[in-house]
Amino acid sequence: MTHVLVGQVVGADLDKPAGGREPQWKRHLRAEMVTLGPDVQQLVWAWLLRQRSEHTAAAYGRDLREWLAFCNERDLDPLAATMGHGDAYGRWLERGRGLSARSAARKLAAVSSWYTYLVKAGGLEANRFRDANRPETNRKESKTVGLTESEAFALNRAAANDHGRQRVRTAAIVALMLSVGPRVAEVTSLPLDSLGWERGMRTVRIVGKGGKIRTRQLPEEAGAAIDAYLAVRGDGPGPLFLSSKGKPLTTGYVAELVQRLAREAGLHKPERVHPHTLRHTFATLAHERGASPREIQDALGHSSIETTEIYLHSPRRLENDPSVKVAKVLW
Repeated sequence: MTHVLVGQVVGADLDKPAGGREPQWKRHLRAEMVTLGPDVQQLVWAWLLRQRSEHTAAAYGRDLREWLAFCNERDLDPLAATMGHGDAYGRWLERGRGLSARSAARKLAAVSSWYTYLVKAGGLEANRFRDANRPETNRKESKTVGLTESEAFALNRAAANDHGRQRVRTAAIVALMLSVGPRVAEVTSLPLDSLGWERGMRTVRIVGKGGKIRTRQLPEEAGAAIDAYLAVRGDGPGPLFLSSKGKPLTTGYVAELVQRLAREAGLHKPERVHPHTLRHTFATLAHERGASPREIQDALGHSSIETTEIYLHSPRRLENDPSVKVAKVLW
């Protein structure tokens, strides 16, 4: 049944790169899939192909590769994995890999999603992995905390005063990320024609997770920074932000850029400042300036308000702790 499905629906060449060098995560995944039959291998690529976002597909591919490596090192047939194997894998992710409960739970969910797909595609009778015990996570907490107003200002200024040929691009990227709050993958995948105008306002059209599109207002200052960059970039088609060789920027490049700027801005613990920090910063600053959780949810492209609430913990929550107000009554 699986063979017929793969041949007729998926296609025999689905796992072959379209041209050029395939991404590293695909090569690593391919190496770990050698123990799987060719039909199941095809279903792996079909499952990844279903993901609307290339970023999501890459993350799922890396998660599956890690699970297959875990199985291969222990001579475990992945197609015979049970709930107990999933429990053991979850504990290994936390204790052996030292991952947070949230990261371990996400990886288990990705693997379970693959098994569910195999069942639906006729490649497996049941998803016995589904009921594996996932680490408990606190949905209200996040290790990523937004910058304070003064820190965000310092980072934005460091970007504007950056040196080198790519200074205007640096300023435009950071201005966009701080003032609009997109995910880093959304920034690197923005096409030039995502910029526009609507009802007299400058806009940027962002394609988020699941292919969902949201149109955001681009503040005047961020628009000016982007215009300065466009004067150097030119109006040729393709990604908005290009490397010096005319190639799309990688998320890794943006991460390194943000950390360098955090050091140059003199921020506390700059090694903890990542692109996602800027997204949290947008959310917390917007909340502190009066934006409602629903408005921020819409701006960030979250499908759940619970996810947005994770972003709304103020970086000054210790300074603003209600204990201070209570103490004034007691002393």
